[in-house]
Amino acid sequence: MRIRGLFVRRYSLLTFVIVLLLSTVILMSLRVKQRKGMELLDALLIEVCAPFQKASTFAIQTVQGIFRGYLFLVHVQKENTMLMRKIAELQRENHQLKEAALANERLQKLLRFREKVSSPVIAAEVIGQDPSSWFKSVTINKGEKDGVQKGMAVVSPEEVVGQILKVAPHYSTVLLVTDYNSAIDSIVQRTRAKAIVTGKGENRCQLKYLLRTEEVAVGDVVVTSGLSGNFPKGLVVGEIKKVDKKGHGVFQYAELAPSVDLTRLEEILVIAQPPLPVPEDKEKKGRKTPSKADRKR
Repeated sequence: MRIRGLFVRRYSLLTFVIVLLLSTVILMSLRVKQRKGMELLDALLIEVCAPFQKASTFAIQTVQGIFRGYLFLVHVQKENTMLMRKIAELQRENHQLKEAALANERLQKLLRFREKVSSPVIAAEVIGQDPSSWFKSVTINKGEKDGVQKGMAVVSPEEVVGQILKVAPHYSTVLLVTDYNSAIDSIVQRTRAKAIVTGKGENRCQLKYLLRTEEVAVGDVVVTSGLSGNFPKGLVVGEIKKVDKKGHGVFQYAELAPSVDLTRLEEILVIAQPPLPVPEDKEKKGRKTPSKADRKR
């Protein structure tokens, strides 16, 4: 009984509206046959039924609008998701192309430098960096099996990076020019003043044993002298940033910054040392002196 009463209450309004609509249809059909005397009743029925018709039409249009809006939003959401994925893919491709272009530019510089150097070189990639603040070194992906040996010079295009400190079968450690233990025989390019470039840490170096009588100034370029044997002559080491002749002594103080940003190394070249020529006296000692019997033969 409860279910039946609930059903009647829920659908009573709908039943009433249907009855009114049917009554309107019947009366209109009767009006076609008998028009006289029905105008007042027609007007009354129109006044009564019109608000319900308006309400039902508004409800139907509202439901249709909501449904269409929902479908439209669903479609827009799907389209937006697809567009976002497409944008992400294009951005990723753009980044890859930029990275490839930068890598190609760096490799072209290395190739041009490789053509200038008479000694054979070994190309390598930097795969690690010493995290400590006491040592300035990086790890490369080439080792003893690739021909790398301790003491070999390490450069970027026309700029000094450091030298090989430790060698393993497939990897090597490069001592950077900014390390305190680094020492490279160099000259000031403008005045040809000789000095030793040693590391000072924090991307700085200094010129040791630079005579006070030598003329140097801020902005002078320091290059390798070629006297040490492992570095070719004329490679840029850095630019002088500070000169101090105060105090007493034989030498003056000069500080320089490396030309290459050692914190952003990616590809480098290891200059392989060519075999040293055998001195003539050792070569003669190595030869066997022919005996009298051999001479007779």
